[in-house]
Amino acid sequence: MSITNRLLMTKEDVKITIDDGVLTIKGEHKEEKDDDEHWSSTSSYGYYNTSLLLPDDAKADDIKAELKDGVLTVTIPRTEKPKKDVKQVTVE
Repeated sequence: MSITNRLLMTKEDVKITIDDGVLTIKGEHKEEKDDDEHWSSTSSYGYYNTSLLLPDDAKADDIKAELKDGVLTVTIPRTEKPKKDVKQVTVE
């Protein structure tokens, strides 16, 4: 299972937590620029918050996250489901 999202944040701006089977991604970005030439300043602010319930077979200890070129990818490995032993029943 993989989740991908485009963020205008750095990895320092993003926090990912897992609590009681819920994965939460929070991001906060503040930027202020002063323009001494024109006696002005600008600021921008961005906030991101999302949570999702992990599947029962998620391997929470093996979850990985990568932020590259503004794209956050969270990979959630899952345990392999045992193969079902299907048996044929003869109809008499």
